[in-house]
Amino acid sequence: MTLIIRETYRGWDITVQCSHISSKVNHPSRYAAVALAELQPMEDPAQWVDPRVQVLSTGGRSFPTGDLCVGTLVAEAKQLIDALRK
Repeated sequence: MTLIIRETYRGWDITVQCSHISSKVNHPSRYAAVALAELQPMEDPAQWVDPRVQVLSTGGRSFPTGDLCVGTLVAEAKQLIDALRK
């Protein structure tokens, strides 16, 4: 099952795709995600250090619930966007 969440933050569209990781028998379910942060067309690219599409992932981390996974990656995307503002 894949969960897709979309959110807008400070002129950026954030899309997070969270997926269930297949686990071995008797192991708890785990989730991982990838996020794209894309500057909205009406925003001025000159106001940002790097206005290109930003890609984030959970990397080697996994989470016990999809909500925790998505929440973590959305928070990290917002931190990145804040850092990109000139």
